[in-house]
Amino acid sequence: FLYILIYHFLYIVSYCLQQNDFNQLNGYKIVFLPYQFSNIVSYVEKKFERIGFKVYRDEVILKGDVDYKNDPNFTLICQINHSYSYPHTTLGIKLINVNNEVLFEKTENSRGKAFVSFDVEKDQKWVLDKVFSDLDNFNYHFDNELTLSNRILSDLPEVEKTTETEESLKKYYAESSLYQIEGIYKSYQAENLPYYKIGIKKRDDKFIAIIIEAEQEQIWKREEVKAYFEPSSMKGFYSVKWYMGNKTSYETFALMENEAILSIEFTNHKTGEKRTDKFIKMYPPANGDVTFKKDKLKSSGSGFLLTTDGIIATNAHIVENAETLRIQISNEIGNFDYSAKVLLIDNQNDVALIKIDDEKFHGLSSIPYSLIEKAEIGEKVFTIGYPLNDIMGTNYKVTDGIVSATSGIADDIRYYQVTVPLQPGNSGGPLFNKEGNIIGITSARLNSKAVGTDIENVNYAIKISYLLNLYNMLPNASSFHTTPKASNKELQDQVKILKNYVCLIKVN
Repeated sequence: FLYILIYHFLYIVSYCLQQNDFNQLNGYKIVFLPYQFSNIVSYVEKKFERIGFKVYRDEVILKGDVDYKNDPNFTLICQINHSYSYPHTTLGIKLINVNNEVLFEKTENSRGKAFVSFDVEKDQKWVLDKVFSDLDNFNYHFDNELTLSNRILSDLPEVEKTTETEESLKKYYAESSLYQIEGIYKSYQAENLPYYKIGIKKRDDKFIAIIIEAEQEQIWKREEVKAYFEPSSMKGFYSVKWYMGNKTSYETFALMENEAILSIEFTNHKTGEKRTDKFIKMYPPANGDVTFKKDKLKSSGSGFLLTTDGIIATNAHIVENAETLRIQISNEIGNFDYSAKVLLIDNQNDVALIKIDDEKFHGLSSIPYSLIEKAEIGEKVFTIGYPLNDIMGTNYKVTDGIVSATSGIADDIRYYQVTVPLQPGNSGGPLFNKEGNIIGITSARLNSKAVGTDIENVNYAIKISYLLNLYNMLPNASSFHTTPKASNKELQDQVKILKNYVCLIKVN
């Protein structure tokens, strides 16, 4: 009698422990069976359906399930291990969640049968019944408190919560004089970027980004702070403390590419690969036709760096009579603005040399192009410059064409005639050959009114030899130290290198 009592007691304890072990399955709704062995899978599928799970074999159909769309964490992945050693069958079932946590695992074989049937399918079902014996006794029900998402959410770090809403932010934008970064943004949909709608607002000496809408609604709530932006000494460039999808903080940088696009850089710590996530400003909206705020400048144009200590070449007509000069150089890090001074001007040949005169400028390591004094008719050429920057924006523009003549108007030997389209503001920019070396300075286009007939795409560049003559007039003029880096590359790859050495010149 005592033996029987102990036996039943141990059975009850074992059953209760079993229920506690399986209790964690109550936080799942779906089982995914990524297998093709139909005779096994069909039987396993019925077993899980009998317990209370939805079962899918096709991943595409699985992703269409409402519960899966709402939360992929509801899914268990079923791994089936199968082996056959005549005359016995061995089968194992393992259930894992999306975090690769094993929640159930059991393996059985047919060695315990009283006789061998020699029918593989019957043996498999007999073994599967043994595997599922524990689950068959499990009283399954879905319990939202036990879901993986709830367990993850309970472990997430806390972030700052505000009282700001979309309405209060819009009221602030309407009543305030705004900084460039302020406004409501939507994330540009990319593979690695969930959907966010955020409002950026100045607070003290920083800007905060506040969640308005988020694809990950269970993680990110409205009015929570998604990021902090701290301005740098460069306009439009920010140091960022960004909270990732799991609410851990990440230090990075952001750039206002223009009035409407905010880009933020991220690095994958596992692969080292970088990506840039972009956010599009949706509010305040542009009002009807595009209008432009023009700087009160005497003139502006383009130029390019000649030396590592900051000597820049340009046209004389851009910088003559300048009271002050500002140089803007842009690269992947941001926009850099420096003061400059005039060194030498050759008005007759329309070339000039200026130099960056600013303690913030620390020099360059090298110049990535050579100066070439010869070009052939038909040779491919291109320029990088800042045309009509008060209208077209202060980002560089690229145009290309060919050398159509080795002389200018009335056979003026100082010029190349080119088919590269030029606009006001292109003047002073570099004319590159196909190897990415400079053969001239873009200077002028033929004016239809001056000629008295319609003219299309007739443009001129002063040959580089006239610039070299001026440079050699500098006291203690040193030889050029260049390291050509753009030869044998496609145009788009050449531009990525050369654009960092072409500058916008602003004259007052």
